[in-house]
Amino acid sequence: MITSNLPYAELLAIAQAFEDTGVRAYKGQAANLKETPFLTPALQIHFVETRHASEIRRLRGLKGWITGMERGAGMPEATQAVYNGEENIVQGGVDVTTLGSGSSFATEASTEA
Repeated sequence: MITSNLPYAELLAIAQAFEDTGVRAYKGQAANLKETPFLTPALQIHFVETRHASEIRRLRGLKGWITGMERGAGMPEATQAVYNGEENIVQGGVDVTTLGSGSSFATEASTEA
């Protein structure tokens, strides 16, 4: 059995950063996998990673998604690099803030069209 001297809150913060990194890694490679047999499994893994990340956020008392590039309270500054770029408002080449609900909702989706 693995034990840790870290407080539970710190373990959750670290887990959040790891899961969010996984989400971005799979999402970031989707375009490179187009027209390959690896696209579908990669997107399936991406979806599972988003569910894991959402649940860890909920365990930390946060909403289950990112708005802009927020990390959430209690996250170490060293994790900011995981979240840079999450404020993207262009999805599939369209500025989604022009669809009527502002920029907050535009950054909260885990997948793009």
